Amino acid sequence: MSEAKLIHMGRIDASTPSPLYLSLRQLAPYRYVWFFIQHDNLEIETSLWGATIEEAIRLAYRYWKLDNFRTLHCGFIYNLPERDEHGTNALFHQMMNSYLSPSGVFFNEDIGCNCIVNNASLEARKIMKNYIK
Repeated sequence: MSEAKLIHMGRIDASTPSPLYLSLRQLAPYRYVWFFIQHDNLEIETSLWGATIEEAIRLAYRYWKLDNFRTLHCGFIYNLPERDEHGTNALFHQMMNSYLSPSGVFFNEDIGCNCIVNNASLEARKIMKNYIK
């Protein structure tokens, strides 16, 4: 696996018996690149990248539209201590930080406050286990 920071995960439901998983990694300050994940957890870099996380995800939806691309549901992130009612969609690395914390609370460096993630999908939690071995 790449040593670049893991940001998010996606999947392609193409005409294969099982889904193909992808990881979004930060290779440089303004370079977020998608990688195909093979069965042996080897990651192969794709040519698709964006300058921001949002741009990389948007481009992936457009590029793999016919292959039914979607990002994994990694739960909802809530800022603490003022926990809003709805939360926002969490990224994979935020879910991992929260679920691996004993209390579920972690310091989110991106926004500078404590956060918690709830309601991640079983699929995302299953894949997370592959990254904590």
